[in-house]
Amino acid sequence: MKKLWLAMVLLGAGGLLACCAAGCRGISDANVSGTVLMDGKPLKEGDILFEEVDKSKTPAGGKIVDGKYTLQVQPGSKVVRITASRPTKKPDPVMGAAARESMIAKEFNENSTLKAEIQPGQNEGVNFEVKSIR
Repeated sequence: MKKLWLAMVLLGAGGLLACCAAGCRGISDANVSGTVLMDGKPLKEGDILFEEVDKSKTPAGGKIVDGKYTLQVQPGSKVVRITASRPTKKPDPVMGAAARESMIAKEFNENSTLKAEIQPGQNEGVNFEVKSIR
């Protein structure tokens, strides 16, 4: 009887641990990948952020390298924000180095109009095109 009870406790503990590791939500993250073009060319480097439309969950973000990105995102409707910066033309007089400024228009980051519908599983070809600030 004690062995049966111990086996049930261990099984229950293992199930609880597995549930917590999966987030107890029954929904696993989706793999999302794609390209980001700026003015028709691959964005050399930047950041991409997927956030819930209602901001109910933690956003997921990753790096853009040579116009490509790959990351894990919880499925659902997302607002996508893309950022990249470049050195300013004038050095910062206090820091002695060039400050950085945004090189992507606000409608793709601060006031993003980019949207994505992320499905469970693989989401390849989730591509975006942004415009630079001239």
